[in-house]
Amino acid sequence: MTKRAPLTPQTGYLVAAALDYRDLPAATFLAFYQPLLGAAALNLLAALKSQLAPQPLLVNRQRVSTLLVQLNCGLPDLTRALERLEGLDLVKTFQQTGDTGVTLVLELQSPLAPAAFLEDDLLAVLLLQQVGADRFDQLAGLARQYVFDTSQLTQVSRDFFSVFTPDETPRPAEDQAIQKARKSLPRPVHQERAVADGDFDFAFFLRQADSLGVAEAQLRPAHDLVIAEHQLYGADEFQLATLAAQATDLASNRFDRQRFEQLVAAAYRQPASVANQPAGDEETAGMTGPMRQLVAVATKTPVIAFLNQLKQQAGGFATPNEQRTLTSIATNSDLPPAAINILAWYLLAEQGMDNLSAGLANSIASSWQAAGVDSATAALRQIERHQQKQAARLKQGSTAGKHRYSRKPVIKEKLPDWAKQGAKKAPTAVSAESTAKAKRLLAELKQQDKEEQEREGGKHRGSN
Repeated sequence: MTKRAPLTPQTGYLVAAALDYRDLPAATFLAFYQPLLGAAALNLLAALKSQLAPQPLLVNRQRVSTLLVQLNCGLPDLTRALERLEGLDLVKTFQQTGDTGVTLVLELQSPLAPAAFLEDDLLAVLLLQQVGADRFDQLAGLARQYVFDTSQLTQVSRDFFSVFTPDETPRPAEDQAIQKARKSLPRPVHQERAVADGDFDFAFFLRQADSLGVAEAQLRPAHDLVIAEHQLYGADEFQLATLAAQATDLASNRFDRQRFEQLVAAAYRQPASVANQPAGDEETAGMTGPMRQLVAVATKTPVIAFLNQLKQQAGGFATPNEQRTLTSIATNSDLPPAAINILAWYLLAEQGMDNLSAGLANSIASSWQAAGVDSATAALRQIERHQQKQAARLKQGSTAGKHRYSRKPVIKEKLPDWAKQGAKKAPTAVSAESTAKAKRLLAELKQQDKEEQEREGGKHRGSN
């Protein structure tokens, strides 16, 4: 996947819409998408919609700086908001680099209708974890609020040709007009959200579920849901088959996807025990024993279970917000679960945080994705590089500060001769005339003082 150039205030952008773009009523959209988007991404989407204009052309592009002013946010917040819109398939971003710099075409996509939203395995699981089982049930009811079960009725709708009678006379001009119109429309590219099996044996899961009474035909359409639950919680084939049987109505033999999601979420709120095995990855060469052990555990442990282990070792428990943060990163980013585990370890164990900060975790995840982190080992290398850069900056700042404060001030003014080091003031000569005058003044002061004392003595004798 080609990486998007980092956003800068000078990056150009143009807002367009997909050929089949349509919007949902505001209340419906907010009910399903707002819990996953967050305030910043929701504000960005509203801003992009307001800038959608007919016949968009690159010459009419704007600069990202206008978005920053409109949203009153910084580049990191804007980048994360755009990534969330991309992760939820609400925006597709196309990039062009030319003489004028980087230009992005932000193509608005149609949000999924409630029923289609709940049919998307990853979105349904993420929404359930975000809002909880009670609210999820309410949203499922909202999706079917106008639906009537017609499975037991007979459809009697008229078909097209029973209502309309097209003129089959060939008209070359009309055919050319239709062909011209069709060629002018871009071909939409539909990209399905793929969920790889990885180490999960889906065929074995189906056999286990069949032995418990669940028909294979009921579970095959739920392939992506089952794999997503395995990746998030680490449940194995037999465990998920057991929960699938519990989520199947025995009377109708119908598999209830929503019930299955709730059962898995409830069953795996507690931490799973994972054996600590040494890592055998060649990329860990040069790492210490504990770091190799960390890589092995992070690679083999599901995200939620790893988080629970970290919190349990610290004497606490994983909060719903922390679980939602890591689940969101797992769903919306390209980082593998092992790298997300290292991210959780770095913040909670290495940095000593009491709780996982959603903003910091998303910021680090975004930078790791941009750096191409694709494994637990690569995540640790990225942490090491960050710490080396940080140490270098601190050292550089310390050295600069040392020179700055130890440097003596330079006095540029010319000092008077008497202030110069070693300068001595010459003694002043006293004339004989000045000395004789001073002696006379001193003698006169003494005589006046003697006369004053004799007068005071005569007054005391007279009074007696």
